[in-house]
Amino acid sequence: MSTIKLIFRQLWRNRLFTFLNVFGLAIGISACWLIFRIVNYEFSFDQHHPESEQIYKVHTSYEEKDKLDHFDGVPAPLPAYIKENFVNVELTVPIFKQYFERVSNNRGAQKIEFEDQPEIIGTTGDYFKMTPYVWLAGDQRNILKNSHEVILTESRAKLYFPNTSIDQIIGQTLSYDSTLYNVAGIVKDLAHPSSFLGKEFIRIPEQEWNSTNWNNSNSNWQLFIKVKSSASLPNLIKTADKKAYEMTHAEFDKFGFKMHVNTVPLKDLHFTSYAQNNVDQKIMYGLIGIGIFLLLLACVNYINLATAQIPQRAKEIGIRKTLGESQKRITKSFLLETFCITAFSVLLSLPLLILIQTVLAAYIPDQLKLYPDPWGVSLFLATLTITITLISSGYPILLTNKVKIVEVIKISNAQTLKFGNLSFRKMLIVFQFLIAQLFVISTCIIGLQLKHALQNNYGFDKDAIITLRFPSKSYQDSNVDPFVFKQAIKHIAGVEQASLGHLPMSNDHWGNALFAKSDTGQVQADVQMKFVDQDNFKLYNFKMLAGRPLQLADTSTGIVLNLASVQKLGFKSAENAVGSFVTYTDKQRQIVGVTDNFHTKNLHAAIQPVVMLSSIKKWELNRLSVKLNNNSTTWPETLKQIEKEWKKYYPKAPFKYDFYDQQIKELYSSDLKFSKIINLFTSTTILISCLGLIGLVTITTVQRTKEIGIRKVLGSTVLGIIGLLSKDYIKLILISILIATPIAWWAMHKWLDDFAYKIDLSWWMFIIPAAATLLIAFFTMSYQSIKAARANPVNSLRDE
Repeated sequence: MSTIKLIFRQLWRNRLFTFLNVFGLAIGISACWLIFRIVNYEFSFDQHHPESEQIYKVHTSYEEKDKLDHFDGVPAPLPAYIKENFVNVELTVPIFKQYFERVSNNRGAQKIEFEDQPEIIGTTGDYFKMTPYVWLAGDQRNILKNSHEVILTESRAKLYFPNTSIDQIIGQTLSYDSTLYNVAGIVKDLAHPSSFLGKEFIRIPEQEWNSTNWNNSNSNWQLFIKVKSSASLPNLIKTADKKAYEMTHAEFDKFGFKMHVNTVPLKDLHFTSYAQNNVDQKIMYGLIGIGIFLLLLACVNYINLATAQIPQRAKEIGIRKTLGESQKRITKSFLLETFCITAFSVLLSLPLLILIQTVLAAYIPDQLKLYPDPWGVSLFLATLTITITLISSGYPILLTNKVKIVEVIKISNAQTLKFGNLSFRKMLIVFQFLIAQLFVISTCIIGLQLKHALQNNYGFDKDAIITLRFPSKSYQDSNVDPFVFKQAIKHIAGVEQASLGHLPMSNDHWGNALFAKSDTGQVQADVQMKFVDQDNFKLYNFKMLAGRPLQLADTSTGIVLNLASVQKLGFKSAENAVGSFVTYTDKQRQIVGVTDNFHTKNLHAAIQPVVMLSSIKKWELNRLSVKLNNNSTTWPETLKQIEKEWKKYYPKAPFKYDFYDQQIKELYSSDLKFSKIINLFTSTTILISCLGLIGLVTITTVQRTKEIGIRKVLGSTVLGIIGLLSKDYIKLILISILIATPIAWWAMHKWLDDFAYKIDLSWWMFIIPAAATLLIAFFTMSYQSIKAARANPVNSLRDE
């Protein structure tokens, strides 16, 4: 107990350094804690599933020439074919996603209603034999035999029937659109992260289960199988692949495609790039690396401050040894002191973790809070605490062993004693700022690339344009002709143009093949298709290279190509292409115009062949683009008028609009997330490094107080004293910058390779971050340096 009191007395006496150590470690621990939660969650997917080594997900692949594209979906007839023809398949589990506009509970006085509920699936009874659901209520032996029964997870049951016991929910009815379903069973939500995401389960509709259309694979149709022996899997794939070719080659041969059937083991599914709900494993390893670096930075910060204080504590250590305290006991004391600081840091890291989670809420997996894993987190924190204690205390304890009683007694000022290899501490400072500089340069270049991406000339106008999506639900008057609404708002003051159709740059488009005749035969181009009305070209101001824009009369005969399509089809020029005929969906269309290339995806992707088709069909023109005038002060009133017209035609649908430039920004959401995370870690590394600098300069100032006083008496200026105290650290930071720069250049060059259109790396992108790091470090040190430089030399020399 006396040792604990002594440690707390020591920590309180050196409050500044205790705070710097605790806060520095807390920042590192909180970052590692969050990273552990995310990584542990992602790596836990499907790892607790019973007999997972026998479970595979079936998917399709499409071969075109030498290219093989994987697709996370299957043809509707495939599940029934496998179930009927393969005796080695123990369980065949189709998962056909179902969509309902509304799910409602009409029981009681108050109606409970939900729109667009996700995770409703059609399946068979085998689903519950393959997945480890725990049944809370219902008859497991006769599940999904009735086409009008539903099984709910516990969370959905409580959502639809609040304040109702589980047993009372069985037999109740829910309305899925206009169809009533009886609740036949309730299962407990899965206790671990899983690729089986269903929350509501109904029987697969007969038209889907009995489908004979092999030509259409759909990502909403998925299939899992459990095999008796993995040895028979190659034969299963070969036979299913042969069946798929037999049923599809007559149609696919026209377009040069061939469909294949493939499987992925359940244990690998979450990190499979083409699977739904997947995660990039490289990102997870990157996060682990960042967490280790931040933790090492915090430990380095502690080691630097602890070793720098040893000369001040030499007399204390010497006296303790003189009084007979063994080296082993002193070592235990230092270990316990480090453990106490680490424990305080863990406590402080909890509110810091909450703060970080709030800042990064949009970038943390939504389901993470459902799987808190208290035992895993407790084990992680305990291991982390022990690891930090051992790493952080090792070198300072080594130096305390070198304290000699005779030297302490002989030298009146123990602060002038030197211990250990000073170059080791310098190496630690270089390491700290090396990591910090890598993050600073990365932040700068990532920010410049994203600015380039968002301000790039996309080949069309995007400013002052709002977009609206027309309602698709039957009860929201979705049958109203969109042309009628378009015509109604064109007369509003402040509306310059209005157009229906696909947006030029978005993930919303169709795809098909285009054919043209050439001297060597038929040429094929895989193109993106966009349906538009005749006002689309004027609103977005596409540059026409030849011909004219689409008109209403071109609905069944005309087509507009971009320059990339013209080149892909082998035409000599845009002018040469106009008037020629191409084949699209077995119909001849005449090329009436050619636009310059424009971006349809973000700048990660190269410009693709695009064709534009005129349409008057409501389901092909489900978006409206509105060009506002250039006077932004009139926009609020214009939007009010548009909303007023919207409520006339679609009174039951909410009025929602987006500015198009913001929608384009969302195409870079993953890059913006990455940028924000890097910015946060950059701030963290700089903060930890600067905390260390504050402590080191403070100790240096104390140790050199009398030297500073003598220099001032002999005429040194304030700037001279500041330079004296700062130059050694500035030199070390410069060394870290020189080492970090080529590493950062290589890393950023690799990152930029993922962009088809990117900035060129230049020398100033490295000089400016270097100057910023030096300035931050200098100003961090300046307070203590200026305080020491302006101190009265009489006070400094009074004890001499």
